[in-house]
Amino acid sequence: MAITRGQNFKEIGGSCLQVTLSDLTCNRIDGNLKQIDAGNGQVYGVSANGSVYTRHDGTWVWVPGNLAHVTVGPAGVWGVDGAHSVYRKRGGFWSVMNGLLKQIDAGGNGIVSGVNMNDEIFCVHQDEVRSAISISSPNYNRIDGQLKYYSCGPYSCWGVNANDVIYVRPNVESSQCAGSNWVKVDGGLSMIETGTDGSVYGVNSNGNVYRRDGITSQNPAGTSWTQINIGGISFKHVTVDLEELWLVTTLNNIIHCQ
Repeated sequence: MAITRGQNFKEIGGSCLQVTLSDLTCNRIDGNLKQIDAGNGQVYGVSANGSVYTRHDGTWVWVPGNLAHVTVGPAGVWGVDGAHSVYRKRGGFWSVMNGLLKQIDAGGNGIVSGVNMNDEIFCVHQDEVRSAISISSPNYNRIDGQLKYYSCGPYSCWGVNANDVIYVRPNVESSQCAGSNWVKVDGGLSMIETGTDGSVYGVNSNGNVYRRDGITSQNPAGTSWTQINIGGISFKHVTVDLEELWLVTTLNNIIHCQ
């Protein structure tokens, strides 16, 4: 069922859906996921029981393995399990990598980043990512501060801490994944995602979805937030790739907007 501005629709998941952006069309699609990530034209997700899926030709295809969080981007497909072990998808199989993380992101400029169970922040340079093939690799770089969620794009990395305070890390490069410094950004979000095109979306503690506007290579922090209202439905996860949004509701339903 398509959702566009200024029209009335039947209820889906208990809410009448409407989108505030006139050029955005959203559909409830099959399946249930607790977390989803899109990048490099691919979409991966994890269900409530840890099953992993990827989107192919309009359907979900089961991927062997059990993860708590999965990510896909220029750095490939990575994930972490319930014990915080790190995995990389190589040749159709998951290879155990070095490190322990609770959340991981492969959306940067060939780098991998994430946070551990103590909210400590780490990143891996592009050359280390490329050569990572076993449990003895890669080498991680510790970034000062503490965050519960961290996501990188071509211009910068964005994160939120335990109090939902938002920060951006500029001057992140493939050979210098740690960037330069933290810049506090207005607002409050419980999770945040950076697309490979530099766009930034997030969800707050009330389940509202926001987009950061004004982001450029010269101004990686952007200028303001725009709320994207999809019929008052509460969401817990959002990701963006190729100008398409993939969202997971608090009921684990999946919404696709393009």
